[in-house]
Amino acid sequence: MSEHQPPSGTPEYLEYGSGAPIPSESAPLVAPEPGPRRSRRRTWWIGGGVVALLGLGAGAWAALSFFQQGAQPAEALPASTVAYLSIDLDPAGGQKIDAFRTLNKFPAFKKEVGIDNVDELRHKLGDELVSQSNCPGLSYDQDIDPWLGNRAAVALVALPGASPDAVAVVQVTDENKAKEGLHTLEGCATDNTGDTTGYVVQHGWAILADNQKVAEQVAAATDRGSLADDATYQKWTKAVGEAGVVNAYAAPEAGKYLADKLGGLAGMFDQSPTLDSGSSAYSSSFHVTTADDPLTAALSKFKGGAATIRFTGDGVELAMAGDGTGSGLSEVGGNTGGTLVQRLPTDTGAALGVTFPKGWLERQLDQASQMFGSGMSRSDFEREASQATGLDVPADIETLLGSGVSLSIGKDFDFEAATNSSDGSGLPIALTVKGDPKAVDAVLAKLKAKVGDLPFLGSDASGDLDVIGPSAAYRQHVLDGGDLGGDGTFSGVVADAGDAGSVFYVNLDAFEPAISKAVAGDQETLDNITPLRAIGMSSRDDGGVITFSFKVTTN
Repeated sequence: MSEHQPPSGTPEYLEYGSGAPIPSESAPLVAPEPGPRRSRRRTWWIGGGVVALLGLGAGAWAALSFFQQGAQPAEALPASTVAYLSIDLDPAGGQKIDAFRTLNKFPAFKKEVGIDNVDELRHKLGDELVSQSNCPGLSYDQDIDPWLGNRAAVALVALPGASPDAVAVVQVTDENKAKEGLHTLEGCATDNTGDTTGYVVQHGWAILADNQKVAEQVAAATDRGSLADDATYQKWTKAVGEAGVVNAYAAPEAGKYLADKLGGLAGMFDQSPTLDSGSSAYSSSFHVTTADDPLTAALSKFKGGAATIRFTGDGVELAMAGDGTGSGLSEVGGNTGGTLVQRLPTDTGAALGVTFPKGWLERQLDQASQMFGSGMSRSDFEREASQATGLDVPADIETLLGSGVSLSIGKDFDFEAATNSSDGSGLPIALTVKGDPKAVDAVLAKLKAKVGDLPFLGSDASGDLDVIGPSAAYRQHVLDGGDLGGDGTFSGVVADAGDAGSVFYVNLDAFEPAISKAVAGDQETLDNITPLRAIGMSSRDDGGVITFSFKVTTN
């Protein structure tokens, strides 16, 4: 939504040389003096060249440091890590600047959190942890801050002969002070049985575990091969793109482990963990049968995935990438949903696009009947659905939705008028279907025969598009099309819409008058909504790799 104040925060600049201003070209560099000019000129060029090289080197180093990600917790965990969740208070590029600039646009954040930089955030989090530690005399400033780094992670790590253990790793800036601080914490963490937690400090990281044996085993396994060097980890983190403030990873073994924990719900398989010969990686012995439900099948075929939450200059994004070969995930393949949304008019306020591969409903009904085997049968469901709608289920539904649809709402949509309308007449809302218009209209005729000639069942067609909705004017407007994909607000939250199987988009600025009316009298809520600009989501299948993005932008 629109904002009436400039964004907070101060931009950072890379400075020339040591930070001094670039000298004017017209100003003399040095007054002429008597003497051998050639020698002095040569000395000047040599000296100037050295200074220039030093300046360029410093600038290059500063730029490189600015964009490099730095050491990550994955370096302190072994390749046998099953799942991983990290936090990074010092992400690459300008994410720190973007984060505080974005968050401080919201009065609620400024009021409840009230921080402007990483040091303040570290101190606030540290004080909160210390206050809950039940450790008398423990001080964040004296016992923790002198050694605590900017990155940490929790993980499930598979060790030989055992189910995965939960561990944590924390970046340390001073290993000796870290050992002293952890020793103090260890004394407070001793339980009633006298057991203590375990820790190992090495290579700039502290590894924390339930006991000392596990901590040492994790450290030794990491020395043999880290998660950061694992090919599968590298594949999925590369697919998800630039790391953010929160990062997650699930190894292929995570699916097997989760399926084991689900037990009977996930299907019939041996729950005893085993180790592959010659490997420290955790695995489960699956006995997949025809009685296995879709969830079991998907978990048994899981090949891994990664996710990140990152700040992007004008907002925040949740990005995910994962295996798309599992049951049901392939339904997001194709790009019909994305292309239909892309061609909508630029005055579209909200849109949803979905792709429907051929036979999708047949497969969904098959999976549903397996999942709920003892409940309503597929034939029972189809019969009741046909009686309620007058349609041949599933054939008519697949025809009605074609190879994909887009649902669009115009910017002048009046929520109050929609609430008070008895039949929706005239509302700027439409469903665009890509398919066979004659076949689609035949299905609509069946619906009209069952429920009556409702305004929402009105339609107009052109080529392979059929637009359905209550307003003839808006239907034609949508049928004429536009270039929503080229609109800056849209492209700012929905990247590569033309390749997406599914797309969701809301232009919050467009609905600002309606939102203001809806929250009238609640100024606090309005002040925290006003900075928002748009919300977008997209997903696509790229050769069996599913990528997903959910983004919120601000003004």
